Amino acid sequence: MDNLRAQSGQGRGHYSSGCQRSCCLGRRHRRDGGNGCFRHPQSPSELAGDLRSGTIETRIFRQERPFADRWLQAEIADQIAESRSETTEPLTRAVRTVRFARRVNVDSSEASVSFALASMDPHVVDLNKDSSALSKRVKSEFDEVEQYLWEVYQREPVKKDGSGDFTWKDQAAAKRMSMSLQRYVISGMDPDFREQLYHAGRAMDADGLKWCILSAFRDDYRQSIASSGLKAGAKNSRHGGSLRTGGYGHGQAIDVTGTEGTTMDQVWRWLDEHGGKYGLHRPMPGYDPAHVQSRRDWRKVAQNLRKQRNQLAQHERDEAAKVALASLGRD
Repeated sequence: MDNLRAQSGQGRGHYSSGCQRSCCLGRRHRRDGGNGCFRHPQSPSELAGDLRSGTIETRIFRQERPFADRWLQAEIADQIAESRSETTEPLTRAVRTVRFARRVNVDSSEASVSFALASMDPHVVDLNKDSSALSKRVKSEFDEVEQYLWEVYQREPVKKDGSGDFTWKDQAAAKRMSMSLQRYVISGMDPDFREQLYHAGRAMDADGLKWCILSAFRDDYRQSIASSGLKAGAKNSRHGGSLRTGGYGHGQAIDVTGTEGTTMDQVWRWLDEHGGKYGLHRPMPGYDPAHVQSRRDWRKVAQNLRKQRNQLAQHERDEAAKVALASLGRD
């Protein structure tokens, strides 16, 4: 850029890139990028000379608008565009109503609670009647096998043999280990051994025999206070001796009898005839007829029995699901 001529309210001036005046050298005029100066004012003779030489170039510089003005204008434009794009149709909302059913004039402090699922259908769900379905979802502390064997243990609450009542012994041993009686006598047995007893016991029940567990797991202390006579050492008992089996959770023997009209001889005879199918036998029918324990390959037998039980349970769940779907279809 060679020269600039500008107009202002106070005078005229021009821009020259090759200016050598003392004012330029003294930097009293505004410089533009180091290429020249802007001089105010210019004499008429100097201006006429520049006009004759044709070196004057006129340019107009527009000052940029402040940011605040530009931002305000953009905001106004956006608001105008939004107002034009808005629809004139009224807005609607989907409203779902939940109906709570409550008895009137209930004297009891515990009122019935029921509700309707508005998102599905108007069917009223009574929590007082359907609480059993909710409780089934809560996992029990004991599994199906443990619960059954505990029920069998309680069929005869008083435990006694030829030497008298020994009910207190299991209770004392459980208290000594800070356990519930069920946790001690039932869960103290080996899981595979419990599986064997479960299937054999169910089969006896199906044949009409009411059998009962006299004694199940015994730790070393419990074995030490067992009835005198023919018995294993405290640590060598198949009921759960620490040396023989490994202690708690590994018991592999029980004592059984009959109850509710079933004699002990009937129970023992059934075990002699069918116990082998479940990996069980009575090793000392003459000296200790009530004693029942596992036999060879009992681990493998227990695994097969557990597999059968799980498959049956899965089949029952599948059938229940089919019935539920069919009932929903009818509704």
